[in-house]
Amino acid sequence: MRFWCCWTASPLFQTYEPLHDPVGEAYPAREGDIGMHLLLAPATRPLPDFTPRLVTVLIRFLFADPAKDRVVVEPDARNLKAVRRLQTTCFELGPVIQLAEKEAQLAFRTRRRFARLGPARPN
Repeated sequence: MRFWCCWTASPLFQTYEPLHDPVGEAYPAREGDIGMHLLLAPATRPLPDFTPRLVTVLIRFLFADPAKDRVVVEPDARNLKAVRRLQTTCFELGPVIQLAEKEAQLAFRTRRRFARLGPARPN
């Protein structure tokens, strides 16, 4: 049996526990927080709404753990494209914080907001 996988982008997905990470020292981290990093390489053949769909799948995956109640992300605050993408995928922007390696824009997506608003909106 053969399986073919054709990606239009090369994603890297990582989670972390903000309570046990330096980012958790820069805001009032909670027990139910789960941090998320998502890096995407430029697509060779773009698919419409790929990123919002991928974000929706990843958030569903994170919220499959009933102990997790809020997704936390912190891109570089100068990365305006990433900040806009957070807003279009229903994240609520928090404060800009200083981390050792960057000035970061905090953003949050709660389980309740995800249930209420549903999947991420396309761009």
